[in-house]
Amino acid sequence: MQPTILPGVAMWSVWQPDRNLFFNSFFVEAADGNLAVDPLPLPDPDAEEIAARGGLAWIVVTNRDHERDARALASRFGAKIAASEGDAPLLSGPVDRLLRDRDSIGGGRVLALDGLKTPGEFALHFPHLQAVVVGDALWGTPAGALRLMPDEKLADPPRAVLSLRKIAAALPEHLLLGDGACVFGGALRLLWSTLEARTDTYVNKINRDEAIWHDFPGSVAPYDGDDAFEIDAYIGAEKLGYRLTRLQPGKSSCPLHWHAAEEELFVVMSGAAKLVGPRGDVALRAGDYIAFPTRPSGAHKIVNDSREPCEILMIANVEDREVCYYPDSRKLLIDPGGTILRDHPVLDYFDGE
Repeated sequence: MQPTILPGVAMWSVWQPDRNLFFNSFFVEAADGNLAVDPLPLPDPDAEEIAARGGLAWIVVTNRDHERDARALASRFGAKIAASEGDAPLLSGPVDRLLRDRDSIGGGRVLALDGLKTPGEFALHFPHLQAVVVGDALWGTPAGALRLMPDEKLADPPRAVLSLRKIAAALPEHLLLGDGACVFGGALRLLWSTLEARTDTYVNKINRDEAIWHDFPGSVAPYDGDDAFEIDAYIGAEKLGYRLTRLQPGKSSCPLHWHAAEEELFVVMSGAAKLVGPRGDVALRAGDYIAFPTRPSGAHKIVNDSREPCEILMIANVEDREVCYYPDSRKLLIDPGGTILRDHPVLDYFDGE
Protein backbone atom coordinates (compact mmCIF):
# COMPACT_ATOMS: atom_id res chain seq x y z
CA MET A 1 0.00 0.00 0.00
CA GLN A 2 1.05 3.55 -0.54
CA PRO A 3 1.39 5.58 2.67
CA THR A 4 -0.09 9.07 2.77
CA ILE A 5 0.78 12.18 4.74
CA LEU A 6 -2.18 11.38 7.01
CA PRO A 7 -1.16 9.28 10.03
CA GLY A 8 -2.65 5.81 9.90
CA VAL A 9 -4.00 6.20 6.35
CA ALA A 10 -2.74 4.28 3.31
CA MET A 11 -4.15 3.64 -0.15
CA TRP A 12 -3.94 1.26 -3.08
CA SER A 13 -4.91 2.01 -6.67
CA VAL A 14 -5.66 0.51 -10.08
CA TRP A 15 -5.11 2.43 -13.33
CA GLN A 16 -8.19 2.77 -15.57
CA PRO A 17 -6.93 3.41 -19.13
CA ASP A 18 -10.45 3.94 -20.51
CA ARG A 19 -10.95 6.87 -18.10
CA ASN A 20 -7.32 7.96 -17.89
CA LEU A 21 -7.34 8.00 -14.09
CA PHE A 22 -6.73 5.81 -11.04
CA PHE A 23 -9.41 4.10 -8.98
CA ASN A 24 -8.42 4.29 -5.30
CA SER A 25 -9.16 2.42 -2.09
CA PHE A 26 -8.25 3.44 1.44
CA PHE A 27 -7.08 1.80 4.64
CA VAL A 28 -7.66 3.75 7.87
CA GLU A 29 -6.32 2.69 11.26
CA ALA A 30 -8.81 3.20 14.08
CA ALA A 31 -8.69 2.46 17.79
CA ASP A 32 -12.00 0.59 17.65
CA GLY A 33 -11.12 -1.39 14.52
CA ASN A 34 -9.46 -0.61 11.19
CA LEU A 35 -11.43 0.29 8.06
CA ALA A 36 -11.12 -0.37 4.36
CA VAL A 37 -13.14 2.04 2.23
CA ASP A 38 -14.38 1.03 -1.25
CA PRO A 39 -11.81 -1.78 -1.58
CA LEU A 40 -10.37 -2.83 -4.93
CA PRO A 41 -8.73 -6.28 -5.24
CA LEU A 42 -5.88 -6.30 -2.78
CA PRO A 43 -2.41 -7.61 -3.75
CA ASP A 44 -1.02 -10.21 -1.34
CA PRO A 45 1.81 -7.98 -0.01
CA ASP A 46 -0.75 -5.29 0.84
CA ALA A 47 -3.00 -7.84 2.54
CA GLU A 48 -0.05 -8.98 4.61
CA GLU A 49 0.66 -5.38 5.61
CA ILE A 50 -2.95 -4.89 6.70
CA ALA A 51 -2.77 -8.08 8.73
CA ALA A 52 0.40 -6.80 10.41
CA ARG A 53 -1.38 -3.57 11.27
CA GLY A 54 -4.23 -5.30 13.06
CA GLY A 55 -6.42 -6.51 10.21
CA LEU A 56 -9.81 -5.07 9.36
CA ALA A 57 -12.95 -4.67 11.43
CA TRP A 58 -15.09 -2.94 8.79
CA ILE A 59 -15.42 -2.63 5.03
CA VAL A 60 -17.22 0.64 4.25
CA VAL A 61 -18.94 0.93 0.85
CA THR A 62 -19.76 4.56 0.01
CA ASN A 63 -22.06 3.77 -2.93
CA ARG A 64 -23.51 0.90 -4.95
CA ASP A 65 -20.84 1.02 -7.65
CA HIS A 66 -17.95 0.87 -5.17
CA GLU A 67 -18.73 -2.50 -3.66
CA ARG A 68 -15.76 -3.70 -5.71
CA ASP A 69 -13.94 -6.51 -3.85
CA ALA A 70 -15.67 -5.91 -0.51
CA ARG A 71 -17.00 -9.47 -0.16
CA ALA A 72 -13.66 -11.14 -0.75
CA LEU A 73 -11.84 -8.77 1.59
CA ALA A 74 -14.47 -9.22 4.32
CA SER A 75 -14.09 -12.99 4.03
CA ARG A 76 -10.31 -12.81 4.13
CA PHE A 77 -10.16 -10.69 7.31
CA GLY A 78 -13.40 -11.66 9.02
CA ALA A 79 -14.55 -8.05 8.64
CA LYS A 80 -18.11 -6.74 8.56
CA ILE A 81 -19.60 -4.69 5.73
CA ALA A 82 -21.30 -1.30 6.24
CA ALA A 83 -23.29 0.61 3.63
CA SER A 84 -26.02 3.24 3.53
CA GLU A 85 -29.72 2.53 3.91
CA GLY A 86 -30.28 3.74 0.36
CA ASP A 87 -27.63 1.65 -1.36
CA ALA A 88 -27.51 -1.50 0.80
CA PRO A 89 -30.44 -3.14 -1.09
CA LEU A 90 -28.53 -2.56 -4.36
CA LEU A 91 -25.41 -4.48 -3.30
CA SER A 92 -24.69 -8.08 -4.25
CA GLY A 93 -25.45 -9.39 -0.76
CA PRO A 94 -26.43 -8.45 2.79
CA VAL A 95 -24.59 -5.93 4.91
CA ASP A 96 -23.87 -6.01 8.63
CA ARG A 97 -24.63 -2.37 9.38
CA LEU A 98 -26.79 0.30 7.80
CA LEU A 99 -25.24 3.76 7.98
CA ARG A 100 -27.26 6.96 8.33
CA ASP A 101 -26.33 10.62 8.22
CA ARG A 102 -23.99 11.65 11.06
CA ASP A 103 -23.39 8.03 12.18
CA SER A 104 -19.84 7.26 13.32
CA ILE A 105 -17.68 4.33 12.28
CA GLY A 106 -13.95 3.84 12.81
CA GLY A 107 -13.40 7.48 13.76
CA GLY A 108 -15.26 8.71 10.67
CA ARG A 109 -18.61 10.49 10.48
CA VAL A 110 -21.12 9.79 7.71
CA LEU A 111 -22.08 12.71 5.46
CA ALA A 112 -25.18 11.57 3.55
CA LEU A 113 -25.38 13.10 0.07
CA ASP A 114 -28.34 13.67 -2.26
CA GLY A 115 -29.07 13.93 -5.97
CA LEU A 116 -26.07 11.85 -7.04
CA LYS A 117 -25.83 8.68 -9.12
CA THR A 118 -27.12 6.32 -6.42
CA PRO A 119 -29.78 7.01 -3.76
CA GLY A 120 -27.54 6.41 -0.76
CA GLU A 121 -24.10 7.75 -1.63
CA PHE A 122 -22.22 9.24 1.30
CA ALA A 123 -18.82 10.64 2.19
CA LEU A 124 -16.86 9.80 5.33
CA HIS A 125 -15.41 12.65 7.40
CA PHE A 126 -12.44 12.05 9.71
CA PRO A 127 -12.27 15.22 11.87
CA HIS A 128 -8.98 14.30 13.56
CA LEU A 129 -7.35 14.04 10.13
CA GLN A 130 -9.12 17.07 8.57
CA ALA A 131 -9.95 14.67 5.76
CA VAL A 132 -13.03 13.45 3.88
CA VAL A 133 -13.18 10.23 1.87
CA VAL A 134 -15.39 10.67 -1.22
CA GLY A 135 -16.46 7.71 -3.37
CA ASP A 136 -17.90 8.83 -6.69
CA ALA A 137 -19.25 12.33 -6.10
CA LEU A 138 -16.00 14.17 -6.88
CA TRP A 139 -13.21 13.22 -9.29
CA GLY A 140 -9.58 14.28 -9.05
CA THR A 141 -8.94 14.77 -12.72
CA PRO A 142 -6.74 16.10 -14.13
CA ALA A 143 -4.32 15.68 -11.22
CA GLY A 144 -4.36 18.82 -9.10
CA ALA A 145 -7.92 19.68 -10.14
CA LEU A 146 -11.35 18.73 -8.88
CA ARG A 147 -14.53 18.13 -10.84
CA LEU A 148 -18.00 16.80 -10.30
CA MET A 149 -19.21 13.59 -11.80
CA PRO A 150 -20.69 14.30 -15.28
CA ASP A 151 -24.25 15.65 -15.10
CA GLU A 152 -25.65 12.81 -17.20
CA LYS A 153 -24.70 10.40 -14.41
CA LEU A 154 -26.46 12.42 -11.70
CA ALA A 155 -30.07 11.98 -10.60
CA ASP A 156 -30.46 15.74 -10.03
CA PRO A 157 -27.36 17.88 -10.76
CA PRO A 158 -28.41 21.10 -8.92
CA ARG A 159 -29.50 19.11 -5.86
CA ALA A 160 -26.24 17.16 -5.97
CA VAL A 161 -24.18 20.36 -6.05
CA LEU A 162 -26.02 21.79 -3.05
CA SER A 163 -25.63 18.51 -1.21
CA LEU A 164 -21.86 18.59 -1.67
CA ARG A 165 -21.78 21.62 0.63
CA LYS A 166 -21.93 19.07 3.45
CA ILE A 167 -18.38 18.12 2.51
CA ALA A 168 -17.34 21.79 2.42
CA ALA A 169 -18.98 22.36 5.82
CA ALA A 170 -16.62 19.74 7.26
CA LEU A 171 -13.76 22.19 6.43
CA PRO A 172 -11.52 19.52 4.88
CA GLU A 173 -7.84 20.12 4.34
CA HIS A 174 -7.60 16.84 2.41
CA LEU A 175 -9.93 14.97 0.05
CA LEU A 176 -9.34 11.24 -0.42
CA LEU A 177 -11.02 10.47 -3.73
CA GLY A 178 -12.15 7.12 -5.06
CA ASP A 179 -11.62 8.36 -8.63
CA GLY A 180 -8.54 10.27 -9.78
CA ALA A 181 -5.83 12.06 -7.84
CA CYS A 182 -6.42 12.78 -4.16
CA VAL A 183 -6.08 16.34 -2.85
CA PHE A 184 -3.57 16.65 -0.02
CA GLY A 185 -3.69 20.21 1.28
CA GLY A 186 -5.85 23.14 0.23
CA ALA A 187 -8.89 20.96 -0.43
CA LEU A 188 -11.50 23.37 0.94
CA ARG A 189 -10.68 26.26 -1.38
CA LEU A 190 -10.46 23.91 -4.37
CA LEU A 191 -13.86 22.44 -3.49
CA TRP A 192 -15.51 25.84 -3.24
CA SER A 193 -14.01 26.87 -6.57
CA THR A 194 -15.56 23.76 -8.10
CA LEU A 195 -18.99 24.37 -6.58
CA GLU A 196 -19.01 28.09 -7.36
CA ALA A 197 -18.27 27.35 -11.03
CA ARG A 198 -21.81 26.00 -11.42
CA THR A 199 -24.39 28.27 -13.03
CA ASP A 200 -27.44 26.07 -12.45
CA THR A 201 -27.57 26.78 -8.71
CA TYR A 202 -26.20 29.42 -6.33
CA VAL A 203 -24.18 27.67 -3.66
CA ASN A 204 -23.44 30.76 -1.53
CA LYS A 205 -27.06 31.02 -0.37
CA ILE A 206 -29.08 28.91 2.03
CA ASN A 207 -32.57 29.33 3.47
CA ARG A 208 -33.57 29.02 7.11
CA ASP A 209 -35.82 26.13 6.07
CA GLU A 210 -32.70 24.20 4.98
CA ALA A 211 -31.00 24.48 8.37
CA ILE A 212 -29.00 21.41 9.38
CA TRP A 213 -29.05 21.46 13.16
CA HIS A 214 -26.56 19.71 15.41
CA ASP A 215 -25.78 19.65 19.10
CA PHE A 216 -22.41 19.88 20.79
CA PRO A 217 -21.35 16.41 22.00
CA GLY A 218 -19.86 16.38 25.46
CA SER A 219 -21.66 19.51 26.70
CA VAL A 220 -22.80 19.43 30.31
CA ALA A 221 -25.89 20.97 31.92
CA PRO A 222 -27.01 23.71 31.61
CA TYR A 223 -24.99 24.14 28.40
CA ASP A 224 -26.36 21.01 26.71
CA GLY A 225 -29.45 22.53 25.09
CA ASP A 226 -27.71 24.57 22.43
CA ASP A 227 -28.51 23.38 18.89
CA ALA A 228 -26.60 25.15 16.15
CA PHE A 229 -26.59 25.60 12.39
CA GLU A 230 -23.17 26.72 11.15
CA ILE A 231 -24.37 28.91 8.28
CA ASP A 232 -20.91 30.23 7.40
CA ALA A 233 -19.46 26.79 6.64
CA TYR A 234 -22.35 25.89 4.33
CA ILE A 235 -22.18 28.96 2.12
CA GLY A 236 -18.45 29.53 1.78
CA ALA A 237 -17.81 32.38 4.24
CA GLU A 238 -14.17 33.21 4.95
CA LYS A 239 -13.85 36.43 6.97
CA LEU A 240 -17.14 36.39 8.88
CA GLY A 241 -18.58 33.61 10.98
CA TYR A 242 -22.32 33.26 11.50
CA ARG A 243 -24.22 30.66 13.41
CA LEU A 244 -27.92 30.20 14.04
CA THR A 245 -28.40 28.95 17.60
CA ARG A 246 -31.59 27.47 19.05
CA LEU A 247 -31.52 27.65 22.84
CA GLN A 248 -34.02 25.47 24.68
CA PRO A 249 -35.90 26.64 27.82
CA GLY A 250 -33.79 26.51 30.97
CA LYS A 251 -30.52 26.23 29.04
CA SER A 252 -27.51 28.52 28.63
CA SER A 253 -25.52 29.16 25.46
CA CYS A 254 -22.07 28.99 27.06
CA PRO A 255 -20.28 30.15 30.25
CA LEU A 256 -19.74 33.88 30.78
CA HIS A 257 -16.90 34.98 28.47
CA TRP A 258 -15.50 37.75 26.30
CA HIS A 259 -13.25 37.70 23.23
CA ALA A 260 -10.00 39.61 22.70
CA ALA A 261 -10.08 39.53 18.88
CA GLU A 262 -13.51 38.52 17.59
CA GLU A 263 -16.25 41.10 17.98
CA GLU A 264 -19.71 39.53 18.07
CA LEU A 265 -23.19 40.66 17.09
CA PHE A 266 -26.22 38.70 18.30
CA VAL A 267 -29.63 39.12 16.71
CA VAL A 268 -32.61 37.59 18.52
CA MET A 269 -34.68 36.06 15.73
CA SER A 270 -37.49 34.56 17.82
CA GLY A 271 -38.39 33.91 21.44
CA ALA A 272 -36.96 35.60 24.53
CA ALA A 273 -33.92 35.14 26.78
CA LYS A 274 -31.77 36.86 29.37
CA LEU A 275 -28.33 38.38 28.82
CA VAL A 276 -26.07 37.83 31.83
CA GLY A 277 -23.05 40.13 32.00
CA PRO A 278 -20.87 42.32 34.21
CA ARG A 279 -23.44 45.13 34.07
CA GLY A 280 -26.29 43.00 35.33
CA ASP A 281 -29.04 40.99 33.63
CA VAL A 282 -30.82 42.31 30.54
CA ALA A 283 -34.06 40.95 29.07
CA LEU A 284 -33.86 40.09 25.36
CA ARG A 285 -36.71 39.72 22.89
CA ALA A 286 -37.16 39.09 19.18
CA GLY A 287 -35.72 41.93 17.11
CA ASP A 288 -32.94 42.85 19.56
CA TYR A 289 -29.40 43.46 18.23
CA ILE A 290 -26.65 43.13 20.84
CA ALA A 291 -22.98 44.07 20.32
CA PHE A 292 -20.20 42.43 22.33
CA PRO A 293 -16.98 44.50 22.06
CA THR A 294 -13.56 42.91 22.47
CA ARG A 295 -13.05 44.10 26.05
CA PRO A 296 -14.26 43.04 29.54
CA SER A 297 -17.49 45.02 29.18
CA GLY A 298 -18.39 42.65 26.32
CA ALA A 299 -18.55 39.60 28.58
CA HIS A 300 -21.80 37.70 28.07
CA LYS A 301 -23.83 34.57 28.68
CA ILE A 302 -27.29 33.95 27.25
CA VAL A 303 -29.84 32.11 29.40
CA ASN A 304 -33.23 31.06 28.11
CA ASP A 305 -35.43 31.77 31.14
CA SER A 306 -38.63 31.56 29.08
CA ARG A 307 -40.92 28.62 28.24
CA GLU A 308 -40.20 28.58 24.50
CA PRO A 309 -37.07 28.03 22.41
CA CYS A 310 -35.08 31.15 21.60
CA GLU A 311 -33.36 31.44 18.22
CA ILE A 312 -30.35 33.74 17.90
CA LEU A 313 -28.19 34.64 14.90
CA MET A 314 -24.58 35.03 16.05
CA ILE A 315 -22.12 36.92 13.83
CA ALA A 316 -18.41 37.61 14.34
CA ASN A 317 -15.23 38.37 12.45
CA VAL A 318 -13.00 35.29 12.13
CA GLU A 319 -9.52 35.52 13.65
CA ASP A 320 -6.92 32.75 13.58
CA ARG A 321 -5.33 33.98 16.79
CA GLU A 322 -7.79 34.54 19.60
CA VAL A 323 -7.90 34.63 23.38
CA CYS A 324 -11.19 34.12 25.19
CA TYR A 325 -11.58 35.08 28.86
CA TYR A 326 -13.97 33.39 31.33
CA PRO A 327 -14.38 35.77 34.32
CA ASP A 328 -16.43 33.45 36.55
CA SER A 329 -13.94 30.56 36.40
CA ARG A 330 -10.87 32.72 35.73
CA LYS A 331 -9.82 30.76 32.65
CA LEU A 332 -8.18 31.66 29.35
CA LEU A 333 -8.81 29.82 26.09
CA ILE A 334 -6.02 30.35 23.58
CA ASP A 335 -6.53 29.63 19.87
CA PRO A 336 -5.33 28.11 17.63
CA GLY A 337 -5.06 24.89 19.56
CA GLY A 338 -7.77 25.40 22.15
CA THR A 339 -5.38 25.51 25.12
CA ILE A 340 -7.21 26.38 28.38
CA LEU A 341 -5.29 27.89 31.32
CA ARG A 342 -6.05 29.60 34.61
CA ASP A 343 -5.48 33.35 34.53
CA HIS A 344 -3.81 33.26 37.94
CA PRO A 345 -1.35 33.54 39.44
CA VAL A 346 0.04 36.25 37.18
CA LEU A 347 3.70 35.42 36.58
CA ASP A 348 6.67 37.72 36.39
CA TYR A 349 8.27 37.92 32.93
CA PHE A 350 11.45 36.20 34.23
CA ASP A 351 9.63 33.58 36.31
CA GLY A 352 11.45 30.25 36.02
CA GLU A 353 14.31 31.69 33.98
